[in-house]
Amino acid sequence: MKFSKVLALSSVIALTSLSNLPTAQAMWCANCATRVEQMQQYAKELETSLNTAKQLQTQMQQYEDMLKQGIKLPDNLFKSVTGDLQNVTNIYDGTQSIGRNLNDMEQQFRQQFPGYDAYLKNDPMKASVPDLYKKWSQEGMDNARTAMEAAGANTSTFKNEDAALSNLVNQSQTAEGRMQAIQAGNQIAAQNVQQIQKLRDLVATQITMQSNYVAQQQERQSEDDAWLQKFNSGKLSERGRHTAF
Repeated sequence: MKFSKVLALSSVIALTSLSNLPTAQAMWCANCATRVEQMQQYAKELETSLNTAKQLQTQMQQYEDMLKQGIKLPDNLFKSVTGDLQNVTNIYDGTQSIGRNLNDMEQQFRQQFPGYDAYLKNDPMKASVPDLYKKWSQEGMDNARTAMEAAGANTSTFKNEDAALSNLVNQSQTAEGRMQAIQAGNQIAAQNVQQIQKLRDLVATQITMQSNYVAQQQERQSEDDAWLQKFNSGKLSERGRHTAF
């Protein structure tokens, strides 16, 4: 039974009891003093009951509030972005563009960009300059294409992320208690960290593309400087370079 009904029933009982009091026309009775004392006692007991009911109602409301504060969110909308970042890293696998694999990056870099000393030691008659031009052209195009694919993979999740953020905001606004509000706030903060991670990934993609480009330009210059050094030292003629075509 709800407390409002308890209070209403108690009030009816009190009014009913008071209506049974003697009227002004019949004040005389054999034991009036005893009757008045009984009615006073009933009134005190009724007041006590009403106070007890109010206290119980307050305690029940407090208990309900405590339960509401401890209720958790029905579901967790936080999703890891580790897979998304790994997909970006995997784009560099199998390409001529040096990517994010730190395990063999130094070996791959030295193999792709041997540098000035390597060209200085090579026999120019055995080196095909057109082949080098073709190699550098392919590497340059691969570098640009891979960077664009990596950036596209990073930004392709914007739609899903926006939907997840909208759901998190809705959870925050409709939170029934402190626990749900804290959980929704924590998830929003975690998603903010994820966005920073993806921003770092975009910066890494840009750095990777620029580094590949700079290394390739330096490689082209190194090959030309090595040939010029040999030519100036008399080890080959101008014709020697062209005979490699």
